Amino acid sequence: MFGKILIYITFVFALLTVLFYLLHYNKKIKSLLFPRFTFHISVISVLLASSYLLSLILNHQFQYTYVWEYSSRDLSFPLLLSTFYAGQEGSFLLWLLFSVIIGVFLLTFIKKYEEFESPVMIFYSLVIVFLSLLLILQSPFQYVWETFPKEAKVGFVPQDGRGLNPILQNFWMVIHPPVLFIGFASLAVPFSFSVSALLTRKYQKWIYLTLPWLLFSTGILGAGIILGAFWAYGVLGWGGYWSWDPVENSSLIPWIFSVAAVHTMIAQQITKKYVITNILLNIFSFIFVLYSTFLTRSGILADASVHSFVKPGNEIYITLLSFIILFLILSLSLFFYRFKKIKVYADSVDKGLKVTSKENIIFIGSVVLIISAFLILIGTSLPIVSSSKVDADSYYNQTNMILAIAFVLLAGIAFFLSWEKNIEKDLKELWIILLISFIVTAVIGFVAVPNLYFLLFIFTCIFTLFVSVVAIVKKLRIRNFKIGFAIGHLGLVLLFLGVIGSAKYSEETNLELEKNVPYEAFGYKFTYFGDEEFLDNNNKKYYLLIKVEKDNQEIIMKPVMYYSSYMNSVMKEPHIKSFLTKDLYISPLELIAPQPFSDEQILTFKTNEVKEFDKLKMKFLNVDVSQIPMRSGNINSRKYSVFANFEIYKEDKKELLKLELIYNSDNSEPVPMKSTIDTNYTFYFTGINVDNDGNGTVVKVAVVDSKNNIKLENEKLIVSVSVKPFIGILWIGSILLIVGFFYSIFNRVKMLKNTTDVKK
Repeated sequence: MFGKILIYITFVFALLTVLFYLLHYNKKIKSLLFPRFTFHISVISVLLASSYLLSLILNHQFQYTYVWEYSSRDLSFPLLLSTFYAGQEGSFLLWLLFSVIIGVFLLTFIKKYEEFESPVMIFYSLVIVFLSLLLILQSPFQYVWETFPKEAKVGFVPQDGRGLNPILQNFWMVIHPPVLFIGFASLAVPFSFSVSALLTRKYQKWIYLTLPWLLFSTGILGAGIILGAFWAYGVLGWGGYWSWDPVENSSLIPWIFSVAAVHTMIAQQITKKYVITNILLNIFSFIFVLYSTFLTRSGILADASVHSFVKPGNEIYITLLSFIILFLILSLSLFFYRFKKIKVYADSVDKGLKVTSKENIIFIGSVVLIISAFLILIGTSLPIVSSSKVDADSYYNQTNMILAIAFVLLAGIAFFLSWEKNIEKDLKELWIILLISFIVTAVIGFVAVPNLYFLLFIFTCIFTLFVSVVAIVKKLRIRNFKIGFAIGHLGLVLLFLGVIGSAKYSEETNLELEKNVPYEAFGYKFTYFGDEEFLDNNNKKYYLLIKVEKDNQEIIMKPVMYYSSYMNSVMKEPHIKSFLTKDLYISPLELIAPQPFSDEQILTFKTNEVKEFDKLKMKFLNVDVSQIPMRSGNINSRKYSVFANFEIYKEDKKELLKLELIYNSDNSEPVPMKSTIDTNYTFYFTGINVDNDGNGTVVKVAVVDSKNNIKLENEKLIVSVSVKPFIGILWIGSILLIVGFFYSIFNRVKMLKNTTDVKK
């Protein structure tokens, strides 16, 4: 009850904050004391609610449904922390928590620019209203007897929780979701500033105020996306880092919009152009955050995405959709209301079109980004209106490759251009770099022979790579440390080169490794020689030990397999060995235990059929299925046993033998049994089916005679082995890209302090 009360307090006081700031903006009240006070009350209530939920998790209060569903006593402390946001309700609370924390910094910042405080905080507080309403509708503070009134009595406390999905029991679960949600939460700040620009009619000043925030939002959201890609690559075992999954795309779309906004806002800061463009880009960056939330949380993509949450019910669905519409109507209505005056202002500062000026090349590059975002949006949204899906390779990869080529080339050319001028510089350096890039690309084409698209992509990346390095060196020589965007562009082209290298030149094959037998692939020798048990978060897991040899050197690689009772299936984790120019990637697929019998030893019995071998007679009587748990005519458990009853005769001795076959999920396991009449024989009940002629039940039984030494197959491990060249370049590029965003923040903050436009 305490947690629910805190969420209600948050909702009420956030709503009051919107109201008081609205009254102040309309000059109905003079003091800002009331809205600031109500805002801080909402902040405190969110902090208390978050602390309360965390204390419930850490103290194993399993009477709360959310705690019971996602945590358990055997989880380590870091994983217990991550259960805070493992489910729908907790992730909403995490988003709200980051929103109010960012809001405190925003309010402190915006107090210096009083004409912006009310309009900015009106819309920012409205986001907090939205999130707190979601938590009222879907609370993490629900008791189990409220959630399951028929199954649990009031006051019932489960002894333990269901635990965390084993896929989420990973270091990256502690980092990736919080980083992503900081990005989502912080994008509400540029949105609020863009709408406040419409209210205040300060169409230039808001750019200086917003750019540091937008750089932070774009950098942190990009970091969250990259961490998710690294998680997929290193843990999930399918060998990739991006699958164009709808939920992956839904985070990418607002990020692309924000990247485009960063570029055009810098152009406006210097040239005062693109006023309308920047307002719209910042509005839609946040609108697509809300749309991303709708896709992920509404359950609408439950059948199209492996990441989507289960359907939360009509209330959440309608609320998410309503808030997208609300924010869209509020922002666009205000935009169109002000459009004529914005157009007049934009025309007054536009000094005419300079086709080859830096700002116009940047604008064209931003248009390319937006086209890419809309193409991804169409493919991502298709499952909503159609049962079909787009093909990732022919749609996403090929269309975005063309756009990426254009964007990277424009990014390189922009370094050689001046603001508000057509080409006037000596472009000798440009031609030199183009020539060098062409030569390097020709050599790569001759050696590796990629297709034309890849070759063109490589050329543009190498060109912009050289341009970025030259730009960094030039600035550092004159002690000019404004190199954030050069670092970012350098990171981008390295990322793209890593994508090309790992996608185009990867080699992959499946190997069936018989124990202690070496196999060769890709110039390596692989030998599986057993397993090694270890404990991880109190889960019993097994290293599958594989010796890898090349050039008289050897390493031991240890992919992992284990049985998860949570998933009721075998889980697999890859092992990656990183070298200077490539990764060796081994992912386990299946471990085939040695069969204690051969195919020749399996006999088929019909009902009442008798078979004889070495004076031993065996008669099949019937099948016993009484231990299969049933509900409404269907099997109600994934694990159950079936028995086959036999009579065994030898001379004057007789025995009843009950053979057991255990079914567990999709697998079956025969239980070995011996006869007391003749201990040389071991019997295995291996299968059951109905006779094709409809004459009764047919069972299969392996009869193993210890005196008959038949050579059996050895244990086998089936693995996927791949060599991924230049994958390290991708990760290095990703890091540099994010570093570029954050490095640029410092320069924009300095500019904010020293710019006369901000003081007007």
